[in-house]
Amino acid sequence: MPADMKELFRKWPYQAATLIATLALFLITNAVLRGGPLGFIPILLAVLIVVEIFIFVGMEVKEGAQKHGWKHEVVDTIIALAVAVGIWYGMSFVLNTQSPISGVVSCSMLPNLQRGDFVVVQGAPIKAHEISMTQAELDSLSGASTITSPAGNTSLEGSLFAYCMMDRKNDLCQAFIKSPETVIEQKGPFTYHYERCDVAVTNGASLTEPCLKSVEFKGKEYLTNFSNDIIVYQPVRGDLFSYVGDIVHRAMFKIDVDGKSYYLTRGDNNPVLDIQQYDYSSGLGNHPPPQENVRGKVIARIPYLGYFKLFISGYFDEDAQCRTQLTFEHTS
Repeated sequence: MPADMKELFRKWPYQAATLIATLALFLITNAVLRGGPLGFIPILLAVLIVVEIFIFVGMEVKEGAQKHGWKHEVVDTIIALAVAVGIWYGMSFVLNTQSPISGVVSCSMLPNLQRGDFVVVQGAPIKAHEISMTQAELDSLSGASTITSPAGNTSLEGSLFAYCMMDRKNDLCQAFIKSPETVIEQKGPFTYHYERCDVAVTNGASLTEPCLKSVEFKGKEYLTNFSNDIIVYQPVRGDLFSYVGDIVHRAMFKIDVDGKSYYLTRGDNNPVLDIQQYDYSSGLGNHPPPQENVRGKVIARIPYLGYFKLFISGYFDEDAQCRTQLTFEHTS
């Protein structure tokens, strides 16, 4: 074995141990300190992990250049990149997808997927409620909603849930927050029925909030189904979610529109479907992603390994959703 390879194998266990130890410190401090005055410490440790990775890589490049010259090191780097690309395309071929691996960025899939999970993706048939509709019906899912409630009937852009998260004080939203089961939202061919979900908070508190109970379509009611496949998809360009990269959520519906498939998705820890998420300040919502935007379904997860990808991509801090978890009363 060449001396350079022996030296590499001698050092990498120590480098790996350093990264694992720092990640363990991050996980411990994040669990204990997040949300408090010392919540910046986990963020610093996340940054430190990225610094360590660059230092280790930089040291290898520098030592290689000192021993063999920069020309030799450039060639070695090109070979290493070629091997990495070859492995990526090999996995893509075997798993039948352009993106065979991904990382979970948020806590929207708790408790079934955790932030920092590394997931393996396969291009294969996806299990979800299968329905058919016309193109006009599909387009209407992104249109205005008609609301029927004890406070009166009204029409609004976006969705009822997004509207009431923005303005909780008006009569409609007060009725929705207090008794969501009495409020019905009609969106194109869909009728959304709501209920109250329990919200467990990491500090021990217990809350409730409105959440989607079911979707009614052509006389049939579809409850949330946690046995449907989890998929990875690229949001439609210009949508609200398109600015955060690929989304890892559960497929709730597979919609056939003249032979073309679209998907409606939802995070297991989200109160509503992705297409019901709406930002009134920007006027952006989400459209059902077409089949070509779907990377595939999740077939395996490796805990914690995805944190390295998250930190290198700049996702150091976690959102408030990581401190809460929804429990749905009605599922199928």
